[in-house]
Amino acid sequence: MRPTLLLILLLPSILHGQGLAQWIGWGDAAFARGDHYGASRFYGEALKREPGRMVLQWKQAEACRLSDQYPEAAALYDRVHRKDMGRQYPEALRWLGEMQLCAGDHTAALATWRKVLQKEKDKGSRTAERAANAIRGCALADSLARATPTIVVEHLPEPLNSFASEFAARPDSTGALVLSSLRGELADDNTVVDTTAYHVAVYRSVPAGKAWGRPIHYPDSVPGEDRANGTWSLDGRSFYFTRCIDGTCGIAVQDLATGLVRPLEGLGDGHHTQPMVALVDGVERIFLTSDRSGGAGGTDLWWARLNGTSVADPYPLPGAVNTMGNEACPHFDAASGTLYFSSDHLPGLGGYDIFTSAFKDDVFSGPVHAGVPMNSPANDLYPVMDGRTGIGYLTSNRAGSLAKKGETCCSDIYRVRLPEPLVAQEPAPPAPDTIRTAQQRLADLRSKLPVRLFFHNDEPDPRSWKRTTDRSYPSTFTDYEALLPKYRAELRDPAAMADFERFFIEEVRQGLDDLNAAAVVLREAMEQGQRIELVVRGFASPLAKSDYNANLSLRRIQSVVNHLRTIDGGFLIPYLDGTAPNGGSLTITPAPFGEEKAASGVSDALGDVERSVYSVEAARERRIEIEQVLEVPQEGVTVQVDRTLVDLGRITIGEEQKVRFHLHNRGARPLRVLDIGSDCGCTTATPGSNVIAPGGSTALDVTFNGRAPEGSMMRRIQVVTDGEPPEILLTLTGTMIPD
Repeated sequence: MRPTLLLILLLPSILHGQGLAQWIGWGDAAFARGDHYGASRFYGEALKREPGRMVLQWKQAEACRLSDQYPEAAALYDRVHRKDMGRQYPEALRWLGEMQLCAGDHTAALATWRKVLQKEKDKGSRTAERAANAIRGCALADSLARATPTIVVEHLPEPLNSFASEFAARPDSTGALVLSSLRGELADDNTVVDTTAYHVAVYRSVPAGKAWGRPIHYPDSVPGEDRANGTWSLDGRSFYFTRCIDGTCGIAVQDLATGLVRPLEGLGDGHHTQPMVALVDGVERIFLTSDRSGGAGGTDLWWARLNGTSVADPYPLPGAVNTMGNEACPHFDAASGTLYFSSDHLPGLGGYDIFTSAFKDDVFSGPVHAGVPMNSPANDLYPVMDGRTGIGYLTSNRAGSLAKKGETCCSDIYRVRLPEPLVAQEPAPPAPDTIRTAQQRLADLRSKLPVRLFFHNDEPDPRSWKRTTDRSYPSTFTDYEALLPKYRAELRDPAAMADFERFFIEEVRQGLDDLNAAAVVLREAMEQGQRIELVVRGFASPLAKSDYNANLSLRRIQSVVNHLRTIDGGFLIPYLDGTAPNGGSLTITPAPFGEEKAASGVSDALGDVERSVYSVEAARERRIEIEQVLEVPQEGVTVQVDRTLVDLGRITIGEEQKVRFHLHNRGARPLRVLDIGSDCGCTTATPGSNVIAPGGSTALDVTFNGRAPEGSMMRRIQVVTDGEPPEILLTLTGTMIPD
């Protein structure tokens, strides 16, 4: 066992033989190691010998605060402030206010925080903002004390909880709880015997009726490591957690099939912890807590796009969630679109309080206090909520938790029950709706088109005539993003660089997000046995010959195929290979072309790299587009259209509308367009060609002149061919509004 705890175990026998300096020395050593409870024991003995020494009072106040002994810390901070009046210890008054809140003495806290706000000269400082929030928190406490709670919070029993600390509980797919705990053997005086096994570890506890089984290590444990805050990838194949080795902490990912553990790449500098994975707008994202630069202050909530063992684009959560204080413990309930998190800066009851924020229109709304009993004067952390069931969990060191070192020394797991689910449970649709659902998936995919994916010049595999590549699109995106400093250096005009950075954010990053969102719908379609074809067209800037650019476009298309083969642990591979047992298939049809389709005005001069390589105009040409989503036809069908219905939305009367459809020949002989008609002279359609070669396609441009009465509008176009089926009906809909 370590020296600090050995001394505590021997405390009764050595009380009378030690001097003041020895006790202070032991306390300082324990404090430096982070053993704040042990330090409070040593400083307490020193204060018995010299109770009036202010420096000792301050040391003990800090040790008690950091070991959650709130009333003791408040009394000591009060004594220090009354003597010092902010000269040597200017933080004493602020910490007095915090400890009074945590002790539940909101009347005294209100008076203290008013003094803090009055004394703070910079009214825009973190201290001033915290004081104003704390004052509002005192008013909130008074209001909530008169309210009737509708939420039930229950303390979970032993052996799931213990007299040690349990935190960060999260249910797995079976209903078992995976949690973190610092557990050890207790000595006779209730101190923990510190051994090599005394580390934070992840455990799993299985429910047994109203009881819980004894927690066992999950998925495994490693001597000398601290592991906590576990979460899973959406496919359940990877486990993400915080790992600390010799005081250095970061987020790690473990392959649950092989047991291999590796650091999560791409987060950059700073301390990162408390990972949580969720699907947001079709994109798998990891939420986390970080103190890295770029946040609002303290620790902030961040998110990033998750791709297995790496992340991309880490950013603070958009909206009004983060503050100058500390935000932590993010949990996003995808069912209700609600973020749950904890903050020690927003108006609350004391310590960390739990808040919610709704995600809408790509931003998180202003935080809302979760009320009582989810919150208490103590620390309330790690909220997890399932909006479909109304069941959740939180961690708290509130009064009532299992403790032998003070009422609020240790955290436990609590279960939360809402009066009703946040999301209404819809009954399963009847069988006849299966076809409609399949068409809805196709419509969802088509609504995302075109998906534009951009590349750096001559990537992937530069200076190659190969038609294929081993690279995946996200890796080329990461390389592209790493070249932004080079672009800044080459684009000497600040306005040009600003345009490029806007292009990268709004188009390049958006393209990868769109691809991942489409992949989610593709997985759903494959699970239902649909047969889908994606038509992908290549573009290139005109620095090379057309045949070189054609091969480059094929490599770029292959990089997308490679990405699709890695998604969700390779879920799409049998569908891409045509071997899926349910008959579903995913076909990628390349339609590459090179410089002949490059936009006008893009330089093809090799010496003009600023315009031919680094300009937005050139960068925008280096792309591929998923431009069509087709459903592979049944046997015998030879003519196919990429879509049959287009909703034009709100249309001003008299405003012309143009829509392009694509006709495909799936047969073995040429397909002839025999006739095209419409239900009124206001709608016309012109094919690019009246004869379509086997395996080919042609555009069908439809024009509606906007002449229709106010209200709902529907126009139909009949396309007659010599294929099967012989007639295809296309429909335009919309709502006509007056000019």
